Amino acid sequence: MKLYGGLASPYVARVVLFARLKGIDLVPEMPAGGIKTPEYLAKNPMGKMPVLEVDGTAIPESEVICEYLEDLHPGTGGLPGTPAERARARLISRIHDVYLSSGVTTLFRNLNPAKRDEAAVESAKASAEAGFGYLEHFVTASPYAAGSQLSLADCALLPSIVILRKTAFPAYGLNDPTAGAGKLGRWWAACGADPQAGPFIEEYSAAVDAFLRMLAGK
Repeated sequence: MKLYGGLASPYVARVVLFARLKGIDLVPEMPAGGIKTPEYLAKNPMGKMPVLEVDGTAIPESEVICEYLEDLHPGTGGLPGTPAERARARLISRIHDVYLSSGVTTLFRNLNPAKRDEAAVESAKASAEAGFGYLEHFVTASPYAAGSQLSLADCALLPSIVILRKTAFPAYGLNDPTAGAGKLGRWWAACGADPQAGPFIEEYSAAVDAFLRMLAGK
């Protein structure tokens, strides 16, 4: 199996962490020439990352890749627990993708005040606030997002939270729900102290920092 993409992408990071929960070591690599080359577009005409290549078959979309890995190695982390707990993990991942992710992307793309689309930023802030409200409701913080073990839910949330804490929260003066005493705050603290999630947060933070330095140098 070969995973295409850069670790700084929250979607690539989701797959990497999910694979680790299942005992699979996937080291992402950027395709030669980037993700808009004819060679890469032949694998994924959507021109996005990640893509998992397995025996000549290209599997795009982080959520689909995670489900593939779950089918490949069922019951070995990633989606543990009861059917209800697994459903909650999928739900939290879905809430992230539908109600939070697009807002995170918009806020990130408008960090430069000189090029900021204020209307888009205000819409994204409202979307992010609503998304965090939904997450605060459904996250269990017992101690992880969907139960007593790390799961797909944590894999979806952690990368976006790292990016927000480094960029959008301070840049826009937004309230950081992971810094408070609510469920998201308790969840973040538990992940930071976890022997698997904690080092991943540090690794991913370093990848994001390198990406931000690269952007600043352009």
